[in-house]
Amino acid sequence: SYEQDNDSSNGSEPIKWRVLEVSDGSALVVSEYALDVKVYNEAYESVTWETCKLRAWLNEEFYDTAFGMEEKALIAMTKVGNEDHPMYGTNGGKDTEDWVFLLSIGEAERYFEDDEDRRTFPTEYAIARDAYVYSDLGTVWWWLRSLGSDSNSAAEVTTAGSLDFLGNFVDRNWNAARPALHLIIEN
Repeated sequence: SYEQDNDSSNGSEPIKWRVLEVSDGSALVVSEYALDVKVYNEAYESVTWETCKLRAWLNEEFYDTAFGMEEKALIAMTKVGNEDHPMYGTNGGKDTEDWVFLLSIGEAERYFEDDEDRRTFPTEYAIARDAYVYSDLGTVWWWLRSLGSDSNSAAEVTTAGSLDFLGNFVDRNWNAARPALHLIIEN
């Protein structure tokens, strides 16, 4: 669960997860909604997924806030591949091991049918945290873990649901986070 209705007096709300793939005893899931607004990195500087502040937040604060001990036992530590950018060749950095992560460019292409399917809506909490909401659709920009055209930018999904390969500055402060993880479904 995570704060979503922007009313902390009633506690946090259950996270709705979207199943993207089931294989090898686990399900790859991503949050259905944009849960929070976070910068990819606090400073405008060269980073990789391994070194960015968003990865640290997902695997520390978010992980500890959103999941209890029983839920944590069902989350698989995932070897996360950080490929070089498919168009610009930007170095993706070292592969990581994460409980929670963001989807890559390749995963955002593979697991969604089209742009409309990739669009996401923000929670009230994300709106209160200054998510940029496109008024015509009510959708938001959301980060991918892949870097953009250089190591000072990260790829993203636009409000229309298209992939922004060029990316945006890593310190941009209105993009949303859609956490992803592998849920253990078999022992």
